[in-house]
Amino acid sequence: MTVSISPLKVMIVEDDALVALGVRLTLSELGHDVVGIAASELEALAVAQAEKPQLALMDIRLRGASDGVQVAQRLWQEARVRCIFLSAYADDQTMARVAQTRPLGFVQKPYSAQQLKTALEQARNRLTEADGR
Repeated sequence: MTVSISPLKVMIVEDDALVALGVRLTLSELGHDVVGIAASELEALAVAQAEKPQLALMDIRLRGASDGVQVAQRLWQEARVRCIFLSAYADDQTMARVAQTRPLGFVQKPYSAQQLKTALEQARNRLTEADGR
């Protein structure tokens, strides 16, 4: 499958290696560039600083003391990277916390490749609008 528009540079923040691999394969099939995979806050910050992704696909539950909402806050503050959340956790309290991180989207697990594609297209539009293009 080819994408006529330029690929997005995406990092994946997911502590389950098999899930991360599946997301990476789906992104590649959709024509996007996966610039790194992180399982924890420190790994995510390192990838963001080194690779300058346009966005991150963020799980809520991660390795270490910080969850995905906290990591998303730091990614925005320190690297100006915004997130699409991919998570099974969609309770009111979690969603209220997610809403405070300037999310580009939320896709509830389990999800299809089409749902991920749609979320990425919407994120691209929001990023382009934010850049004034």
